Parts: sequence; C-alpha cells; structure tokens
Amino acid sequence: MGNESMKAEKNIPCRLSDGTILRSNVYRPDEEGVYPVLMLRLPYDKEERRYYDEYLEVPRMVEAGYAVILQDVRGRFASEGEFYPFIHEGRDGYEAVEWAAGLPFSNGKVGLFGMSYHGFTQLAAAVEKPPSLKAIAPVMTMGDPWGDFLGREGAPSATGKLETWVLGSIIEDQLKRRNHLDESKLHGYLENIVEWLHYAPADEWQPMKDLDPDSFFFDVIKGKLAPEWKEDVKLTEKLQNANIPALFMGGWFDALLAPTLEAYQAYNGLSMLWIGPWTHEEMTGRAGDKFFNNAAEDIGVDQIADPTELHIKWFDEWLKDKPMPVNKSVHLYLMGQDKWAAFDQWPVIDHAKELYLHCNSVSQTHGGDGELVSQPSRTQAASPLKLNPANPVPTRGGGTLIAGHESGMFDVNDIQDRDDVLVYTTGRLEQGMQLLGTIKASIWGSSPSSLFDVSLRLSDVDTSGRVYNLIDSFHREEVGTVNQPFYMEIDIGTTAYLVKKGHCLCLDIAASNAPHYDINLNNGTTTKTHANGKVAFEKIYHGGDTESKLTLPLAEDLFL
Repeated sequence: MGNESMKAEKNIPCRLSDGTILRSNVYRPDEEGVYPVLMLRLPYDKEERRYYDEYLEVPRMVEAGYAVILQDVRGRFASEGEFYPFIHEGRDGYEAVEWAAGLPFSNGKVGLFGMSYHGFTQLAAAVEKPPSLKAIAPVMTMGDPWGDFLGREGAPSATGKLETWVLGSIIEDQLKRRNHLDESKLHGYLENIVEWLHYAPADEWQPMKDLDPDSFFFDVIKGKLAPEWKEDVKLTEKLQNANIPALFMGGWFDALLAPTLEAYQAYNGLSMLWIGPWTHEEMTGRAGDKFFNNAAEDIGVDQIADPTELHIKWFDEWLKDKPMPVNKSVHLYLMGQDKWAAFDQWPVIDHAKELYLHCNSVSQTHGGDGELVSQPSRTQAASPLKLNPANPVPTRGGGTLIAGHESGMFDVNDIQDRDDVLVYTTGRLEQGMQLLGTIKASIWGSSPSSLFDVSLRLSDVDTSGRVYNLIDSFHREEVGTVNQPFYMEIDIGTTAYLVKKGHCLCLDIAASNAPHYDINLNNGTTTKTHANGKVAFEKIYHGGDTESKLTLPLAEDLFL
C-alpha cells in the first residue's frame, strides 16, 4: 500500500471526561470498512519523522490492515491541558483507548505501542484495564519513572539525564504554550548543553532557572513531588495485576534496560521479551564503535523481517486472531556470536562463576597489578580510590541518555590510565566465556565521609589491548561509620556477550561518573545540592574477611 492508498487526518479531537481535548493524527486504509487500531501516545512532536517511519513504519502498519493513531498527551503540542510528566497517563490512557475503540473506522479492538515515555503510557493504561485494550508493546521503558529516571531514594541522581531530557525535549513546547519562548536564549543553552551538564548545584541549574523557574524540573530535582504523585506512577507492583498481552523490547546498550527487565518480570499478563544490541537512539546494530550483524533485519531465530514486522505479527495475534509464528517467549541477541537465541524464560538459568579481586601492590590504572582470579586471597588488602570532585571520571558509552554522550561500546583504555581508576583483569582466556544474565558484584568498601560512591564497569580486552565497555553501574551508599569496611551487593548490569578465547575480562572501579550522575563532594553532599568539595580517598577491599568478587552468569552450552 503506497501513501496514495492511505488516508491521513490531522489533529482529530479526543474529548476526555474532564473536558480536556487531546489531538491525534490518524492514518488508516483508504478503503471503507472497520479496522483494529494501534495507538502511540507521546509527549514529543508527533509530526516528527521518527514517529512515522523510523522507529516503526506507520505506512506498513496501515498496509497490514490497521488504523494507526499518534496522539499528543495532555498539555503537549496540539493537545489541551497542563503537562506534568507521567501523572495523567493512566486515566487519560484509559479514556483514549475507549475513544479510539468507538471511532467510526474502528472494529473496537485497540493496541498500544511506543518506546521510552510512550512505553510508560502503555503500562499506565494497561494497569487501568480499559475493556477495548487487547495488547501492548512497550519498548525500552520503565515502570517506576521517577525512580528509574532520577534514582530511587538513597541512590545517585542521574542529573545529566534529567537536564538533557527537560532542556532538549520538553521545555521548548512548554514555553511556546505560555508565549514565553525566547528562541535565541533557548538555542544558546542548547548549543552549550554539554558544558552546562557540569554546572553545580544541579538543583539551581542555570538554564532552567533562566528559562522556566517554575518548571516541574525543580519539583523533581529538589524532591518536592507530591507523595501521591510519586505513588500513583509507581507501576511495578501494579503490573502484577495486569492481564493484557505485552511485547517487551529492550537494548543491551539502552539506558532503560534494567527497568524494562524489571517491568517484564513484574508483569502478570502473557508476555514476550526481545533484547537486541540496540541503544535508545537506534536499532540498526550500531552501538558506539561496534556494529552487530543481524540486528536490524531478519531478527530472532524465526528471522522476523524487522521490528515493524515483529509488531505487526504481535498485534495480528491479539487483534486479528492470527497465531504468531514464534514458539519461544524470550529472544536474545548473543553479542560476540552475532546470532539470536530463543528461550522459554528469563532469567536464563545455567550456572555462575565467581572471580575475586586481587592486588599485590598497586591496582590504580591498567598498568597496576590488579587481577580477577578464581580463588580469594587469604590476606586482606585495601586499594585507595581517589575522588577529586573537580576532575571526575568522565561518562563514556554504555547506556546513556545525556547530551553529547553516545551509547554503546567504546575503547576506555585512556580512562583506565587515570590514577583515580582501579583496574582488575583476568589473564587471557583459554576458552570463550558466554555471559548471559545479570553480573553481580560483592564489594567491600569504606569512605572518609558519610557518602560512598562507586562506579563499576565490566569490559572486554581484545588481543590488541583495546578495552571495550560492556556494562556498568553506579552505586551510592550512606555510610554508618566512616573509614570502616562495609559490604555491598551491586548489580553491574545485564548482558549476553561472548568474551572470546585470547581476550581478557576487565573490571574498573571509580568513585564518579560525570556528568551522568551527581558527584560526591566528600563532605556529605553532592553536586545535586552543593558546588564545593574536596579531594578524598575511599577504599576498596579484597581478600581475607573482606573479599570482593564478581558473580558471572554463564551459558556455556550456547557457545558453539
């Protein structure tokens, strides 16, 4: 079906029960009849090409016999009302679904699709259980947006992510609606956003104070969200009561992989999980400096044409009663083998291997003697970990959603040359190691102040010595007694990656990751609320009664 066989209608009104009008673009077959409806509810500009034929191809969905609706959520672009992130999406989503089901060209069956924020709009509607909602397809999303977006209570704050999102994606339309937009001023901040991400304190962030001092940004970063608003949008527990079939999709290098998996595991309805070597920005197979074959086309062991075709087949089963030609419920791309594998469940259960941190003298930089070994040392040792708030360890790769920082795999050799990074490496592997699941760290540490920060990154060292990041995490602990060892269990991240024979597995540890996270100032505060700090040294312990280790989930039978 070409565009000449598709009817397009712009800004069709959807009146909610409180009188607010949401507006939608409708794309449907240019033939009389009724069709199942697929709807995307988003806070971004629905006129942008990426929502029409990049992430998924709307014309192909119409050609497959669907009416497709792209709807501005409350308070965004053509829709009426006041936008406040997340809090209206459940009830508004329920009413939007029932509105779509009642349109003259609708057969009464509705599916929801979309990624990130508009993945959340699906989950929020699903827990409300609108009668006409037959299936959803949340991609790279979250069930607890305030926690997943900014950091749960006691966790580090992803200030760079919040600042990037609000300034880069939200504020312009907010200012336009109030006739307060100064385009030259906004564009000036946007042109220099990478530098502005280092501004402290973040809760007095100059771009937002200047452009919109009453923005929800300050409610969020100052922790002044109404308690009922925080609770209403916590969906993870509510997903246990959801019963609408759901297609979850994630990316190994997506910033929202962990919350996507958390939502999938909490979800009680029939569900399917697909994870590819994708980032939040693209699903082509390119992830930073690496490219993975068979990631954009002929995906899965069943060789589905692409993500658009996967969505069509998913919705065909639930909205058209056409059985989906896929047998397994979990589909994972195995990086390093450049192939897909299918499983009956997640997590995939096989066995685990433990590697212990060890050092004889100096573990700073990859020129030190930090090792990952199969047996713990009987002797306790401690490695000092420097944290200079004025010169933090920079963010690089992984799953990021911050301006000027690309997601994916990059060589981090130069970062491991810093004297504020500890490095622990295996010997050259005598056989390949297939990682499959969530890598966990058991770490003993101590801090000279009331806060302890630790950044953990696992990397693959190739035969030429280049060090490519695989997974990473950042953890903050409130310290009971300064300079006393304490124990932490930390999820570093989830992956499906073959570390090849002759390569090494490498763990580096730092006390900062900026500008992704706020920086510990070594005085009980961080750059979220303060600006001035001092140099200090944390400690990482290994051996004896304070053995620090990694627990690696392995699936050796997949390595052929």
